[in-house]
Amino acid sequence: MHITHQLLLRWLLFVTAVAVGLTVAWHQGLFHILFKNDASRLSIVIVGVFVMSSIHAGWLILRLSRHINHVNTIAQLLDRDQQSQIVVKNSEVVFGYSAVLPDGPLTEHIHNLARRLSNSAATHPFANDQSQLLDALSKRIRSPQQLGWLIADLMIKLGLLGTVIGFILMLQSVPTVEDLDISAIQTMLSKMSDGMRVALFTTLCGLIGGVLAGIQYHIADRGADELIAGITEVSEIHAAPRLASGNEIQRY
Repeated sequence: MHITHQLLLRWLLFVTAVAVGLTVAWHQGLFHILFKNDASRLSIVIVGVFVMSSIHAGWLILRLSRHINHVNTIAQLLDRDQQSQIVVKNSEVVFGYSAVLPDGPLTEHIHNLARRLSNSAATHPFANDQSQLLDALSKRIRSPQQLGWLIADLMIKLGLLGTVIGFILMLQSVPTVEDLDISAIQTMLSKMSDGMRVALFTTLCGLIGGVLAGIQYHIADRGADELIAGITEVSEIHAAPRLASGNEIQRY
């Protein structure tokens, strides 16, 4: 039995675990230590990017979860009645006598397939081949996730940028040493430690943010795979045979 919004529930479970971990880190004062020792302030930028990426990933996963539910609803509807034909009336896909299929990527794919069959069935022996339509649909479904992976990679790159800035701060303290006395050496070591803290904290923040964001977009990718597989299965088994048996687009 399929659980409604199973994909969204997986993401919420992961986000809840992350939220608990961040709350514990906040109460332990780790964020205060991070922001206090990061003179470059890149860690604040990384945290902001991570929050925005999580919102973006949640929106993508919610939309994919709704589409998966849409596919499952149509699959159950077509499976219960395996005799009725599918007809396209204007912009609506009608199943049986009056059941209008709900809007979604599967309904859109069936509509496009019906138009292709209506236009080329008489002249094209492979008019019911869905590979090109499914490939175009797959690209549209997967394209929003590409931005997410770019954001996750950007957080790691920002962490590495903080590493470079930290080492620059370390090296800047060396030329200022003119006299090798204790106070000058202590000042140099203090400045070098400040640069090292910037390098380490920004790198740590970027890596953690990038990994956590990458996991969320991995969940979205698995949802996209599940959605495409469901659309392919339903269209190949239930929709295409009924459209290929002489149905034409009806206009009223």
